[in-house]
Amino acid sequence: MPVRYLFAALLLFAAPSSFAQQGAPVEPGQTFSGLVVDVTDGDTFNVRRSIGGAVTIRLHGVDAPESAQSYGTAATRAARQYVGGKSVRVSVEEIGRYGCAVASVEVGGGDLGAMLIRRGLAWHYRQYAPGETKYARLQRQARNADRGLWSQANPTAPWTWRDRQSDSSSGPGDTSTRDRDCSDFDTQPEAQRFFESRQPGDPHGLDGNNDGEACESLPGGP
Repeated sequence: MPVRYLFAALLLFAAPSSFAQQGAPVEPGQTFSGLVVDVTDGDTFNVRRSIGGAVTIRLHGVDAPESAQSYGTAATRAARQYVGGKSVRVSVEEIGRYGCAVASVEVGGGDLGAMLIRRGLAWHYRQYAPGETKYARLQRQARNADRGLWSQANPTAPWTWRDRQSDSSSGPGDTSTRDRDCSDFDTQPEAQRFFESRQPGDPHGLDGNNDGEACESLPGGP
């Protein structure tokens, strides 16, 4: 094979596959296997499916600390140790507004969400998974044992922290909070969550091409 064609082929395989969905569509109820090609944070991953294409996964029933919170870095590091570069089995619960698959992830026969919650590196996201009694039990055990984030006197849930970040700089009558741009976020999924929390509209101008994806040039973006 000529060198120029070999080089082009290598570039093709090295290209990131972090689209919300790429290839055959993913639907609720589907189960598939794939390789984790990127870990964005403790609860968001990019998986290249064995049948082809890639999909962004958001853990069902789990909310890890944000990167700026205590234990946010530890949660991301643990997730990378558990699933980074590994084969996983994904069970899709629902599809998010912008194509992200909300799913349970199994690696080595174990449930990733349970692993993180057991170590005190994530919260049971009761609002979106009230029926996950196993997660609730593991969270109680981690809290009682002062593991991970529960070693803090009053740990702040990620959803509460996000709300406070959005509201902290709002003045009287100001409903849009301070202006944000893409440099305020470390990863695309982090920017995407903020973007979606400010719907309807795009008051901070994070979606320049109006395709529903915020700050696409950030790591982990499509």
